[in-house]
Amino acid sequence: MTIDYIVNQVEALVKKAGSRDPYIICNALDYKLHYMDLKQRLKAYYFYQSRINNIIIDENVIEVFRPILIAHELGHGMLHKEIAMMSGFQELEVLEKRSDKPMEYEANLFAAELLLEDETVLKLLNEYTFFETASMLNVPAALLDFKFGILKAKGYGISSLHYGKSDFLKENIGAYN
Repeated sequence: MTIDYIVNQVEALVKKAGSRDPYIICNALDYKLHYMDLKQRLKAYYFYQSRINNIIIDENVIEVFRPILIAHELGHGMLHKEIAMMSGFQELEVLEKRSDKPMEYEANLFAAELLLEDETVLKLLNEYTFFETASMLNVPAALLDFKFGILKAKGYGISSLHYGKSDFLKENIGAYN
């Protein structure tokens, strides 16, 4: 999938739901959110069963991090539903850029485009550093880096820092208390 395709999917979704808020979108699309104790082994996953879209979130994840996980899993639901219908997703690797995991990369782009509006990001970057901007947006730097890739594809003079790394989500990045 191209970045343009993902951007168009997010744009259509936001228009349909009337919001960029992942909770509102889940409600509008009848996605079921479930909170379970995943013992900090897995932060979230998406599955489709009996015509129901489900997102499971580790109940131990702090509130501020949950929208990122939900946005990522919505990405799987919107972009990879057919695959989930056949096999499901076995593990979550949010904010990973490995080329051998294209579905994770696409879901990360989806989450970045959904949660980070172009104008807001560009305005903050005019006054603050990359890391200050990520902090002000309450997102990990890796998610902002995905947004940089999108902005570059849209023609803005921004280059990705290639900050996302393969084991990013496996680290404790502030998702838990």
